[in-house]
Amino acid sequence: MNGRMENLAPAGNPEALGRAIAAGADAVYLGYALFSARAGAGNFDENALCEAIRLAHLYHVRVYVAVNTLIRDEELPAALDVLRLLASLRADAVLVQDLGLAALCREAVPGLAVHASTQMAIHNAPGVRFCAEKGMKRVVLARECSLEEIARCAKEPAEIEVFGHGAQCVAVSGECLFSSMVGGRSGNRGRCAQPCRLLYTYRGEKGAWLSPRDVCLRDFLPQLEEAGAASVKLEGRLKRPEYVAVVAGSYRRGIDGLQQNAFAPADEEEAGGLRQIFHRGGFMRGYAFGAEDADVIDPDRVSHGGVPLGEVLQVKGRLATLRVTKALHDGDQLRLLTFDGDAELIYSGPEIPAGGAALLRLREDVRCAAGDAVMRLTDSRQLEEARALPLPSIPVRMALTAIPGQPLSLEVTDGESRARLTGETVQQAQRRALTEEEAEKPLSMTGGTAFALTGLTLETRDAFVPASELKRLRREALEALAEARIEAFARPESPQLQPEPIVLPEGPAPDALIFRRAEQLKGAPEGLRLIWRPEDYRIEALEKALEETLPEGVWLHLPTVCGSDELEALHAFALRRRDRLGGVVLDSPGQLGLRWELPFGAGMGIPVTNRRTLAFLLGEGCAFVTASPELNARELAVLCEGQPPVLLPAYGRTRLMLLHHCPARTYLGLRSGHAACRLCDEGQPDSLRCHPFLTDRMGERYPLLRQRLSEGCRVELYNLLPTRYPAAVRRLGCGLLTALTDEKDFDHLHEKCTAGHWNRGVE
Repeated sequence: MNGRMENLAPAGNPEALGRAIAAGADAVYLGYALFSARAGAGNFDENALCEAIRLAHLYHVRVYVAVNTLIRDEELPAALDVLRLLASLRADAVLVQDLGLAALCREAVPGLAVHASTQMAIHNAPGVRFCAEKGMKRVVLARECSLEEIARCAKEPAEIEVFGHGAQCVAVSGECLFSSMVGGRSGNRGRCAQPCRLLYTYRGEKGAWLSPRDVCLRDFLPQLEEAGAASVKLEGRLKRPEYVAVVAGSYRRGIDGLQQNAFAPADEEEAGGLRQIFHRGGFMRGYAFGAEDADVIDPDRVSHGGVPLGEVLQVKGRLATLRVTKALHDGDQLRLLTFDGDAELIYSGPEIPAGGAALLRLREDVRCAAGDAVMRLTDSRQLEEARALPLPSIPVRMALTAIPGQPLSLEVTDGESRARLTGETVQQAQRRALTEEEAEKPLSMTGGTAFALTGLTLETRDAFVPASELKRLRREALEALAEARIEAFARPESPQLQPEPIVLPEGPAPDALIFRRAEQLKGAPEGLRLIWRPEDYRIEALEKALEETLPEGVWLHLPTVCGSDELEALHAFALRRRDRLGGVVLDSPGQLGLRWELPFGAGMGIPVTNRRTLAFLLGEGCAFVTASPELNARELAVLCEGQPPVLLPAYGRTRLMLLHHCPARTYLGLRSGHAACRLCDEGQPDSLRCHPFLTDRMGERYPLLRQRLSEGCRVELYNLLPTRYPAAVRRLGCGLLTALTDEKDFDHLHEKCTAGHWNRGVE
């Protein structure tokens, strides 16, 4: 890093990579053909990845490769091969979610830089500290972090990357199982089906209650820089290359303004261009800058909103006359907002200036009327300009030496790297000696390369040099300079080592019960490890329950997501109440960044899908870990071989999402006051407690439960049916975990259940 905030662009395919470089990206992130959390993007095979890295490095653009899915045991050899390939191609970093894969990378290819993917759900300073201690160079922070939390994280010894623009997952990334549980397509495997973008009913009103607006932090770049963000990530590996060009170009202008002490917010033309290329529900300022609830969610539309273009003036037969407020171009894609719903059409005709009238031919199925609004979804002129944006030219200077009797010599340099080639012995000119003008013409013919000649020095005396020889030297010298630039920019080659074999302790964990309220313990068998996952994590509520209602030796299950202050307060509480607590259950990898001076285990918020992750966590001191609910029976049998201390989630509703917005507050249109909200505490009729369900299009109800923290509530969306593994799970020899959510007590478990992924697994 050169000290300036990095402009990090997506590259879902080679075309998008070219547009990112042309628009001024400092770095790109892309996916390899295997183990990428965006399996639907074009991604890169080995040859394409090699070419992509070479092209990017030629322009001194860094390449980060996403290998950020959860890895199964049988996939570990292939994943190791991918890490070795990235090291050999000298990728600038690998993005990783799986803790076992991160440990494997450190052992086998220690020279390959590791970035903690946002899928790892690192969201506070102890989490960043943990990642740095485990050799990770950078942490891609969870999108839910406040600006204050970003600043605290930036003080830790790892680079901080923040999301700056584009689509946002509504759930905490890496903690979402909705697509997995309802359709067998796992977001943790790169195959999310995006059930969050579907319509649900809340309090009788149908809407996209789980669909967030796109974020745009273009005008907040100074605050992000001041907070210490090293990189601003632009979302969009599934977006078209033109989108990459427009967005990366806008953020390039903003970051350059910062560097020149002349930052200016995007003007109307630039801001309008960002809206035109894509936005969902209008842009929001993100959690970092105070977006809450109704500011976050747009229940009205899940697709691109476009920009207002005008309205329908009149309709005659199949022709509609439009009055346009912006210039209309041949090939523009339009949306008519009609009484019967939206209608999308392509305009074909002459360019119409702003204020003019245009004729639009309607399809047979389209009905519209005077006064209907017209939106432009794509601007053909904008797309053409984005496609035509040239790759930057690298300025070079040349020095040609042509002295009769000596070898012809050409040196080229970009100011950092250089290359020098020699040719045949120079002949004495018989009639007309080489002049600077005659030398410059063939040497400046750099078309088809990345270079442009900006200066030539000629040392010669009565020399004759054929133009063909000058062209050959130019071509070969520029090829050598390109290699020198690539070599100078690339990371050093990493040693390739053999990883240590996996060694696991044997001895199963005892069966465990997760409960929310003390009365749910009624009917529970003796000998279970009791794990308390309270609704209210405020310290006074924890103290009261621990003193008045809970049995001694209960384990406290930590919340998955909380800021540094909240986590440190919970840490202090756990240490202070070691006399009553049996231990704590950590529910985020970052919680390993604190020293727990009492027993601790790993909950489902720290996903475990392979034995390397299991070994890593046990090596960190975990008394037990919890297997991922995405594993099938065969995969669980491999994980549990030798009966290590693993808990298998054998009964309970699976949490599908952890939400930062509250559907109840969103329904009410509330945009501030989230942390201080008292609707549920006071039993208000508009509270989430009184309306605790989302209903899908099939009429199925998904429970909503709150987690109350001092910094505000998180909302948990649970599966409509509990998961219950068949009796055969007992034969795996590991501890079984029962989790109670809305059950009255242990005697009243739900009879209607699903087998989860026991039989089917996930894609």
